[in-house]
Amino acid sequence: MYSMAGQLARIALLVALGLQLPGQVVAATTPEAGQKVVFVCEHGSVKSLIAASYFNRSAQAHGLPYHAIARGTAPEPRVPLSVQKGLHAIEVDVSSYVPQLFQASDVEGASLVVSFDQDIDGLVGGKVQHLKWDRLPAVLTNYPRGRDAIVAQIDSLIALLAQGRSP
Repeated sequence: MYSMAGQLARIALLVALGLQLPGQVVAATTPEAGQKVVFVCEHGSVKSLIAASYFNRSAQAHGLPYHAIARGTAPEPRVPLSVQKGLHAIEVDVSSYVPQLFQASDVEGASLVVSFDQDIDGLVGGKVQHLKWDRLPAVLTNYPRGRDAIVAQIDSLIALLAQGRSP
């Protein structure tokens, strides 16, 4: 663990170098950050948020020009405590993250949309590549099992992108 002064120095260095903070989840579109990947689940606060968090960490570690955002088809007002704790374990703070509604504007400029058990074909409509990661284990009933299933999917996706291949 870092002291408060150490954390501030680390953040200042990363900002000065123009790097993203480790594990940072950015909910807004940032075109300058590279190609956008949109993860969509029902509440925008569980599977899609976990996926976006792990994807961003892995993409950054591999030097890939991708940035993920999380969205929901029926967003909850906040992130469940079990998800906050799970992501905090990997230094991702989502305590102030507010889940956002998946909209047509999220598809604009996206390289890829990944959905978890959601029928979003009407919004995606062939405008962008769409992967369906349906029937993964529930996260809220067993966080480690659900997270591991998502991370396995992320690892496979990152491997393809690192090879320059389309998923």
